[in-house]
Amino acid sequence: MATFKIGKVLVSSLFKKPATLMYPVVPREWQERTRGHVEIDVASCITCGICQRKCPTNAIAVDRNARTWEIQRMQCVQCSSCVDNCPKKCLTMKPEYTTPSTEKVIDTFHIPEAPKPAAPAGGENAAKEGEGGGLKCDTESCVFCGLCAKNCPCSAITVDRAEKQWVVDKDACVQCGLCVEKCPKKCLVIE
Repeated sequence: MATFKIGKVLVSSLFKKPATLMYPVVPREWQERTRGHVEIDVASCITCGICQRKCPTNAIAVDRNARTWEIQRMQCVQCSSCVDNCPKKCLTMKPEYTTPSTEKVIDTFHIPEAPKPAAPAGGENAAKEGEGGGLKCDTESCVFCGLCAKNCPCSAITVDRAEKQWVVDKDACVQCGLCVEKCPKKCLVIE
């Protein structure tokens, strides 16, 4: 009796598609919403560290001084939180999964220095005026609400509502644009 059941299964299997994929002979077709691994565009990264703060598993480490961005592939859970919160949109989710390994893989990327704008011609006074670039606030239209300071990932902005003062630490500011985006009066601009 059992041999008839096995024979029936064997004969029916001859006329059906295989139950398994013919990988690697036939490459896998990834679905649109597959979350395989995080990729970085190092040319547009500003090492602001927002991805590191938003990562729930602490898989990302950003070192602004050494200008490195690294991810521990075995610790990443492909939640896309870093991709969704990146202000420069330099992180993307690729559908292909990383190659399995018996060792923990840490991918380190070196972020190149952003080219500095050339000093304007015209002598010493023009050079001093050119140094004033970066984040600017129109204090005439500013209401000193402090939303820019609350949303700054680097704590580079200080707002004193009582004294009506707005100060930016140009060394700490990475010009990510979050403060400009969150300003209700649109009085902030990055030059």
